[in-house]
Amino acid sequence: MAHAEDAPTDSPPSEYTPRAVKTLLGSFCGMFCTVGFVNSFGLFLEYYKKDQLSDQPESTIAWIAAIDIFFIFGVSVVSGPLLDTIGPRLLLCIGSLGSVFSIMMTSLCKELYQFILAQGILLGISLSLLTCPMIALVGQHIKIKRGAAVGIVIGGSSLGGVLWPIIVNELLQKPNIGFGWTMRIVGFIMLPLLTVTCFCCQPAAPPPSQPSPSQAQPEPQSEKSSPEPQSPDPTKDTETPLLQNRTLHLTCLSFFIIYFGMFSPFFYVSSYGVSQGFSSSLSFYTISMLNGASLFGRVIPGILADKYGRFNVCLVFTILAGIVALCWTKATSVAGLVVFSIAYGFSSGYGYGIGYSLPPASVCVAVGDAQDGGVGGGGCYGGYGFECYGWDTYFRGPGAEVWVSCAVDIRGGESARGSVNIVLVLDN
Repeated sequence: MAHAEDAPTDSPPSEYTPRAVKTLLGSFCGMFCTVGFVNSFGLFLEYYKKDQLSDQPESTIAWIAAIDIFFIFGVSVVSGPLLDTIGPRLLLCIGSLGSVFSIMMTSLCKELYQFILAQGILLGISLSLLTCPMIALVGQHIKIKRGAAVGIVIGGSSLGGVLWPIIVNELLQKPNIGFGWTMRIVGFIMLPLLTVTCFCCQPAAPPPSQPSPSQAQPEPQSEKSSPEPQSPDPTKDTETPLLQNRTLHLTCLSFFIIYFGMFSPFFYVSSYGVSQGFSSSLSFYTISMLNGASLFGRVIPGILADKYGRFNVCLVFTILAGIVALCWTKATSVAGLVVFSIAYGFSSGYGYGIGYSLPPASVCVAVGDAQDGGVGGGGCYGGYGFECYGWDTYFRGPGAEVWVSCAVDIRGGESARGSVNIVLVLDN
């Protein structure tokens, strides 16, 4: 009896090569030190207004975070093209050294302008040289399940948002350590992690080269046969430059509006708890609760996005985050504040998970190639930075004084944020 031979099955090679796994590990460590550290600024805000900057209003102190976020994402307009030009290694090394140096300089700060220079401008620029290349490199390695991969990497920022406030708070409580050595210890913790980032994050290996025409075996042709002329590709003459691509511009505009005030609870949930009369310890741990819940909100939507579509999942989580943001005004009890922190952390996690995976992914879909992903991603994150800067400097800068004088407090600002999200979705 003859046995039928099994049909050959050519399964595509796994994208999780050793080179890709190392890049994911390095990016995870990098996000722990960059966005994860920024997510803990609510603790610094509460500490500064009681100690070094006690003579400054809270809205003025918040300029530090506003400028930091602006430079993190705004400078991506520059770091994105640099990634395509000189590669990631130099950018990651400069960003790592600059981040540690800025943390060390922050330990010496006494005045507001010093904090703005060290923790605002210098740290923001340094973190930008890390953030954009890390996300772009993940997109180079993982193309099929990019949402899940980016969600896992961004989960490092959630872990950082949970651990950094606890580490800093415990160090600040030690009378023999103080603020100066607390920041220096933070810098020493970042140093080995960012070293892992610099050595592990690598660009994707180039595809195997095709055999040259001289090496290819010529096919026998009859004397009468002649090669058919190939029709020119009409798309080559009409190819739109990346930075003139309409899809890219619409994506940047969408995220410009979606991120409207997304960082507000990350910075103000602790101060809000204190203003409601809750204990300082509970108010402090709400930051860790929020960031801990955001870990699931950054990984799970990324997995769903690969199956149901990135924009579809983003639509659902945008509505959910807007509704939860409107509920902040009702969080007047301990249980209410805890539930809000967890719910908002999960629902807003899409802003990092899908928010980071959507711009590079949509750029690749729009232009058909990932070789300019650094330019496209940098442009989108740059718009994100300008938007965050506008929101933060208005509601947490001098403009906050106008809102307070008009009897509109932080909850009113978050209500506006939730309304904008919902109106944006309905309009689209």
